[in-house]
Amino acid sequence: MFAKNRTKIGALTISLVLILSLAGCIGSSTDEAQIGQIAENIEEAIEEKDEDLFMESISYNYSDTEGGTYDNYINDLPEEIFSKIEDAEDLIDAFSILKIEIKVTIPESDLAITDIYASGKMNIKISLEACIFGVVCTDLYNENIEYDVDFQKEDDDWKIISMEEI
Repeated sequence: MFAKNRTKIGALTISLVLILSLAGCIGSSTDEAQIGQIAENIEEAIEEKDEDLFMESISYNYSDTEGGTYDNYINDLPEEIFSKIEDAEDLIDAFSILKIEIKVTIPESDLAITDIYASGKMNIKISLEACIFGVVCTDLYNENIEYDVDFQKEDDDWKIISMEEI
């Protein structure tokens, strides 16, 4: 009888440890997913040239070494990116076989996450492609902008607190 109880207690203990360790993994992957969502939101903001959507991912407490703050729209960063897209769009108007491709990524492999702070890299890729019959595409122009990014958890949402172009 004592051996049965010992086995049950051991199995219960192992199960409890396993469940708690999995819960820890789920929590960190949720943080990674939320930070990944920031990249998707910024990508959508760039595609739509929507400054307000871009700024939704930025903390009100944002500051960087270049004097960028939330109030000065990170030294007009959204406008700079939007103007690059508009320059490419001017070429598209002249040639119907061209299209713009925008991709924003925050690689999970570069993320370091603690309870309320995280740091990593963000890459914004803007490319101009020529497509023939919508099937065969080739890049005519690529621009990769890479940033070191610091994030802060505010309430339950992650926000960018600082960005430095590399």
